[in-house]
Amino acid sequence: MQKKAAFELSMTTVVIIVLAMTMLILGLTLVKKIFSMGYNVIDITDQKVRDAINKFITVGGGEEELQFYLPEKTADVPQGTTWGIAFRFSPEEPPTAEYSYNTEVSEISSLTCPKTITKSEAEKRIILGKSGKIGTVSSGEYKFGLIKINIPKTYPLNCEIRYLVTITGGNREISENFDVKIVRKKVVGVF
Repeated sequence: MQKKAAFELSMTTVVIIVLAMTMLILGLTLVKKIFSMGYNVIDITDQKVRDAINKFITVGGGEEELQFYLPEKTADVPQGTTWGIAFRFSPEEPPTAEYSYNTEVSEISSLTCPKTITKSEAEKRIILGKSGKIGTVSSGEYKFGLIKINIPKTYPLNCEIRYLVTITGGNREISENFDVKIVRKKVVGVF
């Protein structure tokens, strides 16, 4: 009688192990499919974002050599946030050359900003993209850049600051500006 019980116990153990392995294999297959779908979605989204930026810049900016991804070249930046301003550079004239850029404050509105916000203070707010290399660019080729600006909560609403981006290279200098306007931070409702 004990041998029969031992046999039943071992059969139950084998069945449980087989079921557990089957569930493990099915679970791993499902996780693999989910992650592979996630990578495809990221690739598709990345390409769509690049296409949208190109379309927006081309439609909104015309055929200028230096174009910003900003409607009317104005960024509405909420108080206490960091904001990125993308730009695209495409030289019109050959030859292929090495280009670099520099970002600086060109003007601060005396009507909407207090005197305590100076050009040097506003330039300290550029946390990424103050200057850098664009690299080698040929005529008709595009290169992208990003300027990140951090606006503290202490900056007053409606304060406007004009930044100037200057690209140099190939015995040329191309300059274009964009404006930053401080706006109220939008609050998302909580239920």
